Order: sequence, then C-alpha cells, then structure tokens
Amino acid sequence: MKKILCFVICFFSIIIDANAQTLDGYKTIYLKSHTNNQWGVDDRMRDAFYNKGFNVVMSESEIPTDRQGRLATLVLTYHFEVKYGGTPFHYDLHNMLGEKVFEAEGIGNTLSAKSDVNRACKRALGKMEELPYSYNPDKTPKLPMPETTLSNLSDEQITNALANVDKSGIEGIYKNMNDSYYKLAILKDGGKYLALVMDTDQKNWYHGDVKAVFENLRTNYYNVTYFKDNYQKIESIIQLNDEGTLKIGDFNYIKIYPK
Repeated sequence: MKKILCFVICFFSIIIDANAQTLDGYKTIYLKSHTNNQWGVDDRMRDAFYNKGFNVVMSESEIPTDRQGRLATLVLTYHFEVKYGGTPFHYDLHNMLGEKVFEAEGIGNTLSAKSDVNRACKRALGKMEELPYSYNPDKTPKLPMPETTLSNLSDEQITNALANVDKSGIEGIYKNMNDSYYKLAILKDGGKYLALVMDTDQKNWYHGDVKAVFENLRTNYYNVTYFKDNYQKIESIIQLNDEGTLKIGDFNYIKIYPK
C-alpha cells in the first residue's frame, strides 16, 4: 500500500512540475545582465533561448510596446557565486505580472572559475532546453482587471460624459500626487465606478485600462480594488474628501475636473 501511495504522489508531483514549467505563452526574453558578459555568459544564455525559438533582447527599450507583446515577455535574471568544490549558477524567468514562470540551477566543479561558471550555466540551460516549446498566444497570461466598453471612450468623450455629473461625487478626472504619474477618469459603470487610465508614464499601462474599481458603501465611502504598476491588487475602504482627494494605500489622487 505504501509503495502504491508513494507512486501516486510521485506521479502527481511530476504532472504538477511539468505544468508549472511551461513557456508556451511567451515569445520574448529580456536578458538582464549583471556581469557585463563575464566569460561569455550572456552570449551563452542568449544563444540558448534564441535557438529554442525565443526572441531575445538585451535592453528594456527593445521589449515590445504593444499589450500582447509585453505580456508575452519574460525577464531573465541570473546569478552565480564561484565556490571551491562547486559553483552554483541560478536563473529565474518572471513575467510582466511579477510571477515566476521558470527557474533552474546547475553546478560546475572543475579546476578554474571560468570553466566552473560555464559548465554550471550549460547544465542550468539544459533544463530549459529539455522542455517542449511552441509559442501559443492563447497561453499568454491575461490581465486581472475587469473589461468594460468604457475603455473605448476618447478623452473628449470622457470629458463630455463628466460635464454634468454631481461635482461632490466620485465621478471625475483625477491626477496623482506622488510616485508614478497617472491621470484617471472615474466613471459609473452599472453599479460600480471604474477608474480608467487617460495618461501615464508607466509602460505596462495603456489608455482605457481599468486602474481601480469602486463600490459605494455610503456617502463618500467606497470599497476599492486598486491595481498597482505591476498589476498587484490593493483592497481597502477609502473616503472621498470634501477637497476632492482620494487616498488609496500610499497613493494620493486629487480631482481636477469637474472642480
């Protein structure tokens, strides 16, 4: 009975591990070097992923600027430490949602630091090279924000829609007062209020994206789900102050229209 149980556990562990280590939803690898290509490590890693079928870029400016392209991009970081008796080489692949998609490690043990690192790197890359890979955009991760037809409104249409709203209510156009720059339009959508991006300096966000969702609890008090720059969620209860300001976690916004 114990042998059967162990077999079942091992079998499902293999399935879970195989499902976790899949790269089919990604097309671009952004290789962030920390060693300035010491001993040709960057070249080895770039070639391995390129030969696998990925598009490999070496600078952030080369990452695709369209939404699908960015979501199909993985950021590759690696590190190693030369040690007597065996040098470990480890690398991680994270997607634009901050999720770790893949990691691998290899050990090198020779008579020189250069050979150790290159052997360890080769072994770590071998674990990626063994995986079957075929890019499938249907497997690219989806954004956690809700979809709405309001995302198709132009700035002029948004301004016109807000011209006659209650000036003391939450609907309006806001700008933040700290950190990353956002200009948001809060509009009613059914029984909720959505904050849509009108302008921002953040590359992961686009015009019409839903930055926050508000649900009215009572006068000027709202339950809010707010999406940070990396799409992680903050959920809290906030108050719209008489001055037209909103504080969501560490983020502060002030209403600029209608005043």
